[in-house]
Amino acid sequence: MAEQLSPYALTTLQRVKDLLFDPSLFVSLTTCVLNGTTDVTGVTVPTGKTIRVGQPITGTYIPAGTTIAAIVSPTEITLSQAASGSHSGQTLSVTDQPTAFDLVLIRLINWATNYVNNECGRPGGFVQQTYTNEVYSIENPSQTFLILRNTPVFSISSFQWRAGTPSNPSWTDFIADQYELIDPVPNPSNSGVLYYPKGIIRVYGVLPRIYSNMIRATYVAGYPVNWANPEDQNTHMLPGDITNVCENLVVRRFTRRQMAGKTSQSLEGATMAYNKELDNEDLDVLGQYRLLNF
Repeated sequence: MAEQLSPYALTTLQRVKDLLFDPSLFVSLTTCVLNGTTDVTGVTVPTGKTIRVGQPITGTYIPAGTTIAAIVSPTEITLSQAASGSHSGQTLSVTDQPTAFDLVLIRLINWATNYVNNECGRPGGFVQQTYTNEVYSIENPSQTFLILRNTPVFSISSFQWRAGTPSNPSWTDFIADQYELIDPVPNPSNSGVLYYPKGIIRVYGVLPRIYSNMIRATYVAGYPVNWANPEDQNTHMLPGDITNVCENLVVRRFTRRQMAGKTSQSLEGATMAYNKELDNEDLDVLGQYRLLNF
């Protein structure tokens, strides 16, 4: 089974390829497209040009993010998504980017994502997901606040304390008015959506601390991601500077993949030194998103 891009990746394969390869080069195909199908017939490829499986393809009635899924014959291809309309004799554009490095780039994106997550002390990463029955211990006998491990928090669906024993626990819900997430912030582009950057639960009373692992929570945290429309701040809130750091790491590691272990190289009397994986701007960005461990 081929390597897959992590669903929590901080960038996409296409974004990285646009940085590494020229995204303005296209192969224009004359085709026949049928509504509701992935089959494209009557394909005419210009002399001297080549199309490949995995290359992005765009045009009228072709959904965003579509790629060439298969090349059936010199005059027929299969799309990764069904067309939304029909036409004949129209032009589709194939982005003329290599596909030979896709698996390498996917591997590097997954690596860079893990690197950024670990550097920022975010075990679950930046991308929104649900954390189920995450367990906490309480050390302070008068503690009234609990800081959740993953932020920003968008909602909490379960907050419980443990009676019974570790081998035979009895999880009991806190009463709804006994706790709340504090310091909400409205989404700048959609004031109807609140989130909690600090991820702090305030308990009205004290938190049980007889044993370790006495508290657990189920909640939704992380930034919503919509790579199909990253300009829509209602559905895509992943910070652009974090995505940029991830892409910088991938591009540098890819372009230096033949230079492992080298710090410099001489060429025709000149010496070229290799910079660090992260420059100062990248380090400043990571510093803004680091979470403290309590």
